[in-house]
Amino acid sequence: MQVIRIIYRTIAFSAWATIISLAIIVLLLVAFFMGRTESVRREGTHKLFKLFLQGSHVILGIRIHWFGESPKDPSVLMGNHRSYLDAVVLPTSFPVVFVARHETKAWPIIGWGATLLGTIWVKRDEKESRKATRIAVKDRFDSGYGVVIFPEGTTNKNPELLPYKKGIFYSCAENGFQIAPVAIEYRDPNIAWVDDEWFIPHTFKHLGGRYIDTYVSFGPTFKNKDAEKLIVDVRSWTQKECSRLRGLIDSKA
Repeated sequence: MQVIRIIYRTIAFSAWATIISLAIIVLLLVAFFMGRTESVRREGTHKLFKLFLQGSHVILGIRIHWFGESPKDPSVLMGNHRSYLDAVVLPTSFPVVFVARHETKAWPIIGWGATLLGTIWVKRDEKESRKATRIAVKDRFDSGYGVVIFPEGTTNKNPELLPYKKGIFYSCAENGFQIAPVAIEYRDPNIAWVDDEWFIPHTFKHLGGRYIDTYVSFGPTFKNKDAEKLIVDVRSWTQKECSRLRGLIDSKA
C-alpha cells in the first residue's frame, strides 16, 4: 500500500504543480496583453497559489492542526524551518512571495513554479545578493504583497532553533514592516530534511504514510524600530511555541 501511495502522490503532485504553473503562465500573458500586469498578477496568482496549497494537502495527505490566526494585513511571516513541506502549510489571507535559497531555483517543477510566483532568490554567501533581497522585499511590500521567509536559512531537526539571519530584521525595523512569527512542527520529527540526506529517497520515505500530521501556530505580530529586539522577541516566541507544540504532539503519542 505504501508503494502505491508513493507512486500516486508523486505523479499526482507533479501533475497538479504543472497544471497550476501553466495556469499562472496563462494568467500573466492575459494580464500583460490587457495592460493590468501588477494587479492581476497579485490577486490572480494568490488565488491560484491557495488552490495549489489546498490540492497539495489532499494529494500528499497533509493534515494541518491550526493554532492562532494568520494576520489579515500583509506581513513578514517568519517560520522555523523543518522540511521542504513548510512552504505548503502556510496559507495566508493576502498575496505573498517567498524568500528562498538560490540553489532551489533550479529544482524541477517546484523551483520553476516558485519563480512564477515571484519568489525572491537569495545567495546568502554574497553581500550584493543579500542587499538586492532587502530591496526586493521592500518593493514587494510597496506593491501590496506579504513575504514568507525562514530566517534559520536551512532546515533543522533539533528542538533548539538555529541562529536567525539578521538582514530581514533590519529591513523590517527600517521600513516599519510587521513580523508575524509562525511555529511549525510535524508529528514525525524525521520529516526534517537534514544531514545531507538525498532529497528523493527522503521524500519517498515520507510519502508512503497515510497522513502527514502538521501543527502550525500563528503568533502575535511584532513591530519595532530596534532590529536586535525584533530578533530576540520573534525567535523567543517561536522557540517557546515550537517546544509547546512538540510537547503536545509527544503527549498524544
